Amino acid sequence: RYSVQWTRFLNEPTGRGLWATNLDFVLYNKGRRNQYNVSKEEKVQRAMEILDRHFDVVTVGNHNLFMNMVLNLTGWDYIKMPYTNTFKGELTFTKKRVESLQKLLTANGDIDFMDAVRRRYHGYLSYLND
Repeated sequence: RYSVQWTRFLNEPTGRGLWATNLDFVLYNKGRRNQYNVSKEEKVQRAMEILDRHFDVVTVGNHNLFMNMVLNLTGWDYIKMPYTNTFKGELTFTKKRVESLQKLLTANGDIDFMDAVRRRYHGYLSYLND
């Protein structure tokens, strides 16, 4: 169980605003972001606890795997869904913008979080254990 003190962190903002990253969305989707600047290691550990305790299916970047798991578990028939919520314009990212985002994701713990999820749920880098 997590402590009552931890829940106070979930209700407060930081300078980057709400829902800045995937890790923050998992941790703070019902409150404001971490005003006490909990370390990224603590955030990753807590997010992994949340996934373990509350989610039956965890996938990263593999929509077809997720879709097939849900269809198999529920017995539902496949229905082709049209792609309607997409941006039709052109996106241009500068090197500086990509580097800024990479630094934010690293500092916030998102890179470590995605790595932990891939290791636990998808056998990512499991060949290194052999």
